[in-house]
Amino acid sequence: MVGQHYTKLLAEWYDDWLKDLTSDRDYYLEFFSGFDGQVLELACGTGRLLIPIAESGVTIHGLDSSQDMLEVLQRKATKLKIKGIELHNQVMENFSLQTKYDAIFVASGSFQLLTSTENALNSLGCVLDHLSDNGFLLADIFVPWDSIVVQKRNDYHVTRDVVRPDGKRSIVLERFEIDIPKQVKRGTYRYEFYYQEQLTDCITDDLAIRWYWKDEFLGLLNKAGFSRIDVLTQSPLYADGYSFVFKAFKYDSD
Repeated sequence: MVGQHYTKLLAEWYDDWLKDLTSDRDYYLEFFSGFDGQVLELACGTGRLLIPIAESGVTIHGLDSSQDMLEVLQRKATKLKIKGIELHNQVMENFSLQTKYDAIFVASGSFQLLTSTENALNSLGCVLDHLSDNGFLLADIFVPWDSIVVQKRNDYHVTRDVVRPDGKRSIVLERFEIDIPKQVKRGTYRYEFYYQEQLTDCITDDLAIRWYWKDEFLGLLNKAGFSRIDVLTQSPLYADGYSFVFKAFKYDSD
């Protein structure tokens, strides 16, 4: 199980930390432009991608393990008067829904939160079970080259520093170590919250990601039972690194 991350204050500040990140949003918006099937986003979070896709007229549902993130998403959808979004508080390695989807996607390397092969295959099996006969999975992966080169950082370093108009401030700090044999980056994140230059809260969270090489991920998709797999492009989110977008079909219609 991935675990409970991005709860409470972390969910409330999530959009602030990523407000300048638009490359993945633009990529998935363009990909699903005019798409007339039903879509499910795994690890949808606060709807940073889901909301714009829904606004474009696509029928899209969301699934995330954090109820707090989903509540932020629902508030945003209500404010924008977007209807028809079904949200599911389940984990992506073991979910069960009533709908068959024409496309299921997991963006921004979120699939890599599943650090064990067992959980990864379980998730892909769930995806297959929830795809229509012509449906496909869309997933992007990346390799954290910069962190691999460093190998280990014992001291915290700042990755985000955001100040809201009301003067509230949050700082995200990270330290990590790399497990080369297991292809896992284990990070510890400290979230500091300030108001009027006074520390009001501090949260620490451990979060690991696993990386895959291109052929390795292709093999995983094949083992899970996908019939045709296309490597579409280098991922837009990690344009300078080793990253790819995979499109895997339930059945080969050719």
